[in-house]
Amino acid sequence: MKVVLLILFIFFIVIVLVNQREWVIHFKEGDWDTLRQMMGNEWGSILMVTMGFMLLQNVISLIPFLLLTMFNIWFFGFIYGYMWSLAGNFLGSMLVFYMARYGFHNWAQKYNHLTFKQKIENNGFMTVLLCRLFPFMPASVVNIVGGLSNIKARDYLSATLIGNTIFVFILSLFSIGVISLEHQYVIYLVLTTLIIGVVALCMKKRFVTKESH
Repeated sequence: MKVVLLILFIFFIVIVLVNQREWVIHFKEGDWDTLRQMMGNEWGSILMVTMGFMLLQNVISLIPFLLLTMFNIWFFGFIYGYMWSLAGNFLGSMLVFYMARYGFHNWAQKYNHLTFKQKIENNGFMTVLLCRLFPFMPASVVNIVGGLSNIKARDYLSATLIGNTIFVFILSLFSIGVISLEHQYVIYLVLTTLIIGVVALCMKKRFVTKESH
């Protein structure tokens, strides 16, 4: 029942995007000024379409998330654009994760030999966190494999939230030109190192506490 509801929700998003196909065309062509004039004050449709793009991006990566973030920052401003991009990315990740978990988890158990699936299960939190911070693998793949694996939902969601918070923030800064292309990687690396360091210390502390008991 749960997976049916999730599929129906995605189907609803697709219908909204199809009904606003003119908006979609102008968005993909980069004609954002015309798109903004067409949107006017239809905030319900605007939020639905932009959220639909972000949700579908987590199912199948058709549009670079950088482009979606740049549009949100351009349209909503930095603060609201960042928050909306973060919310859409996180909700999309969660949606696809639970679709895979409730719909295909049992079927996937016969593929326990897959390397990436084993890594997520053996060190789930850190593996997902690194995939979010360094997106060398499409988000859709991470979402689906995470749902098919035996990783705890809490570890997956917390790692996704932490990683996306940093990653989307860097994309947002880049979108408004606060940091140049050559400098963004330095700042990104410093922030990532700090976060990983804090997470490692917390995990070590928890491990020591368990051993003492």
